[in-house]
Amino acid sequence: MKFDTTKDGLYTLFKPYQVLLLEHIWKLNENEKVGVNSSRAHEYLLTTSEKKSRASVIFFLNDLVDDGILDYEERTGKGGHHRVYSPKMNRDEYAAYVTETVTVKLGKVFPAVQKLKA
Repeated sequence: MKFDTTKDGLYTLFKPYQVLLLEHIWKLNENEKVGVNSSRAHEYLLTTSEKKSRASVIFFLNDLVDDGILDYEERTGKGGHHRVYSPKMNRDEYAAYVTETVTVKLGKVFPAVQKLKA
């Protein structure tokens, strides 16, 4: 996780196309309770100003799985097996996760600050 203090919101953690995809996945899950495959995610991205390759989309979705933000289900369909991604945590849960992760890490990096607070 990289944290860019010069940006705001999710842009502190993600590139613009990644923010659009993550927000889209959260919105789909809120409204339709459905997951999204890489093809559908890529098609959505092509409707925005952030046009990226399908490979970039797949790498990002898999990174979100590795980070515990998304989960996936393997499905068989036309063309073989594919993953259908869905949120493992909603936006608020993700915000709490990031806050906790950054706070714990800062406490380890700057232990003297923790002692001053005590």
